[in-house]
Amino acid sequence: MNHNTNEKVNVIGTYFDNLSMMEVTESVVSFMENYTDRNLFIVTANPEIVYYAKKNTGYMNKLKTADLIVPDGIGIVKASKKLGTELKERVPGIELMENILIEANKLHKRVFLLGASKETVKLCEANLKELYPNIKFKSKHGYKDITDYKRLEQVKKFEPDIVFVAMGYPKQEDWIFYNQPHFKNTVFMGVGGSFDVFSGKVKRAPLIFIKMNLEWLYRLLTDFKRIKRITIIPLFLLEIYKQKKKPFNYEEELW
Repeated sequence: MNHNTNEKVNVIGTYFDNLSMMEVTESVVSFMENYTDRNLFIVTANPEIVYYAKKNTGYMNKLKTADLIVPDGIGIVKASKKLGTELKERVPGIELMENILIEANKLHKRVFLLGASKETVKLCEANLKELYPNIKFKSKHGYKDITDYKRLEQVKKFEPDIVFVAMGYPKQEDWIFYNQPHFKNTVFMGVGGSFDVFSGKVKRAPLIFIKMNLEWLYRLLTDFKRIKRITIIPLFLLEIYKQKKKPFNYEEELW
């Protein structure tokens, strides 16, 4: 479990840091500017991830080791309001990744891009090199075997300041959990499908959808494979209802 002093908001067992996008970005910058032996493990969690964690103790235990858990989706923010303590705002993973890259560019950092297909990660790396010329980038594709020792050695040899892992949940958090002990003073963040967007292979939702908090709807309309994932929503809402009805037991929830 992380032990930072941020206000926590419990959404069916996942404890979110109640921070704005600016505050999260500032926390990452502060970490990058000050050397420490520890790492910074960031999780951007949407309703699907939170529901999965609720039903999978092993995954939940990994999330509890994260240093920052932020709400990637309006569904989490609305759920927190329903439960009595509203999170400040959603912190979309792709926007947080972009903010971190902007700051890393100022600080001349080293960034490793891990995951996705070979074509996608190479396109992503090429595009990011143009956008952030002061960053030293390296990439490696793959998202099947999180225990691949050769891949770990490639990442270690690069001595990254930041590792973005695009394997989708739960694999990306599993990879970070098992492998971050091999590093020091490194930012780790699972970024799901963000490499697809930065590669140019997938377009992000138009601004009007983003501003109306309907990015999920745009993705559904443009990728019908996501329909199966929408079935999680009523199950997530049921868990919210159950939490709201249940008296909060601090000791039980945390330990």
